[in-house]
Amino acid sequence: MDEQKNQNQPIPFKKTSSWRSFLGKKWAFPAIYIGAAAIILAFVMWYQGSLTDSLVTESEQTEQTAAVQQEESEPTVQEEEAVPASNATPQLGMPVAEGVSYKVGMNYYDEQASSETQAAALVKYDDSYIPHTGIDLTSTDGKAFQVTAALAGKVTKVENDPLVGNQVEIEHPNKMVTVYQSLEQVTVKPGDEVTQGQPIGTAGRNVYEKDAGIHLHFEVRVDGNNVNPEQYMKQSQTESQ
Repeated sequence: MDEQKNQNQPIPFKKTSSWRSFLGKKWAFPAIYIGAAAIILAFVMWYQGSLTDSLVTESEQTEQTAAVQQEESEPTVQEEEAVPASNATPQLGMPVAEGVSYKVGMNYYDEQASSETQAAALVKYDDSYIPHTGIDLTSTDGKAFQVTAALAGKVTKVENDPLVGNQVEIEHPNKMVTVYQSLEQVTVKPGDEVTQGQPIGTAGRNVYEKDAGIHLHFEVRVDGNNVNPEQYMKQSQTESQ
C-alpha cells in the first residue's frame, strides 16, 4: 500500500534558473553575438581614432620643430639688410659761402699728431695754452665773409658768449652737432630748419682768439665729444679757393 501511495504522488517540479531560461530562447545567441560584435567594433573604432590623433599630433610637432630649426638656421631680415643710409657718415660742406676765397688758420688739436703739429694747435689765452677744439677759417683778403650751414639740420642754440662771440649750434642726424663761433651777425634763430649751404651769419672777431682777427671758429661734435671736422670733409674742401 505504501508503495502504491508513493507511485500515485505527483513528481515535484524543478525550477530552472533565469540564465538557462534566457539561453533557452531562440533569439538569445544571436542577440549575444550581435552585442559582442558591437562592443568589439566600438573598441576598434576608438583605438583607430586614438592612433590617428596621436599620429597627427606627432606630425604637427615634427613640422613645428622643423620650422623652428629652419628659422634659427636662416639669417633674419635685419641681418641681411644693408646699413640704412641715415647711418652713413655725413659729408660736410665748408661753412663758407660760394665765391669766398678762404684759408684754414689754426687746426684741430689732434692727440695722435706730432708734437710740432700739436704745438701749432694750442690757443694762448690768459697766459695759458689750451688745445684748439675746431678749425679756424679766414678769408684771404682778411675781410668779413658769409658763413653757411655745413649740413642740413635744426638750429638748437643762438647766443652771445663773452669769450667766443656770437655762436650758433645746429643739430644733425647721428648725434652730430656743428658749432659756429666768432660771428659778427646771426641770421637764424633757435628752431629754424636750415639746408646745407644756407647762410646763417657773418664772420667776425672774438676775445678768446683775438690774434686770429676776423675768422670763423668751426667745430664738430659727435655724441657730445669734439672731433676733427676735416675727417667729415673732402680734402679738396679744406684747401684755399
